Amino acid sequence: MSNSKEKSIGASFHVQTKYRRGQLPSRSGKAAPAFKVYANPLEVASLPVPDLSGGKGFWSALSKTREHTPEGGRLRQKQVSQILWSAAGFTYGKQRTHLSVLGVSAIETYLIVRSVQDMFAGVYHYNPRDHTLEYLQRGDPSEALGNALFQVDDIDAHAAALVFTGIPARLESGAKDRAYRYLYHEAGAAAQCAVISAVSLGLVATFRADYYDDELARLLQVDGVSEVPLCVVLLSR
Repeated sequence: MSNSKEKSIGASFHVQTKYRRGQLPSRSGKAAPAFKVYANPLEVASLPVPDLSGGKGFWSALSKTREHTPEGGRLRQKQVSQILWSAAGFTYGKQRTHLSVLGVSAIETYLIVRSVQDMFAGVYHYNPRDHTLEYLQRGDPSEALGNALFQVDDIDAHAAALVFTGIPARLESGAKDRAYRYLYHEAGAAAQCAVISAVSLGLVATFRADYYDDELARLLQVDGVSEVPLCVVLLSR
């Protein structure tokens, strides 16, 4: 009964958000601010400047297997910087590195740190405009992260995690009925960029979309309504 109900919810969602000729929704309303701002983070950490050219090659990164077993260890801050820029930074043309449907990014990126060079453990928010990290929560996040994710028994083998969240109000003025569809597309694109970047750096990247929504939202200190968790990329050596 539960599976049938869940299937009907998904099918109903897609039916109700279809575009039909002559029945397009009006595009009006006030959008949320384009960037999330924390007034009083615990600390603001500047990241190493990412490489914007060269690299090992896109085709090479795509062709590598991603089913490696994480071995623990510490990530370098330079690696984290490169992955964050690849997933959610800006191009030379001032566009976001990931795809977005309406040209306005509706996702936010968080870094959960267990073991990264010269960084305290805890939860950080990525500021793409300044390429900095805003330190939001001190302390080892291992237990909370491990409990929030489905079927991840080896959380100690992962040095960090990227979590992508979505703010639907940024899109609702332009496409209210399809805002959530667009969030999922954009988060998937950003996660793919993060995975390709990590693989090209010789790291292990594990994509996760199964988690306890409210528990992950609490870890990130978001309300789970106006800003919702969308997916996770675990990073390890």
